[in-house]
Amino acid sequence: MNKNYLTFTYAISGVSIIVGLLMIFNSGSRGQSLATAELNRQFNSMDTAQYNMIYESGINQFLVLGGILLGSGLLMTCMLSFVLLLRSKPEVEEKLHV
Repeated sequence: MNKNYLTFTYAISGVSIIVGLLMIFNSGSRGQSLATAELNRQFNSMDTAQYNMIYESGINQFLVLGGILLGSGLLMTCMLSFVLLLRSKPEVEEKLHV
C-alpha cells in the first residue's frame, strides 16, 4: 500500500470522527437554531407543540448524521488498521526466518 494512500485514508477517517462527534455534541444548539429559524420564518407566530416538534426533530437529525459519520470513521480506521496488521505480519515472519 502506498504511504500517501494510508495517510489520506487516516486523515479522512479522523476528520469524519471529529465532525461526527461535534455534530453529536452540538445537536441541541443546532436543533434550537433550526426551530428558531422556522419561528422567524413564520413571523413569530407558532404553536408551542409545533416548535417543540421542530426542535426535537432537528436534534434527532444531527444525532443520526453525527452517529453515521462517527461510525463510518471508526469503521474505516479499524479496517485500515486490520489491513495494515495483516500486511505487516508476513514481512515480520520473513525477517525472523532469514
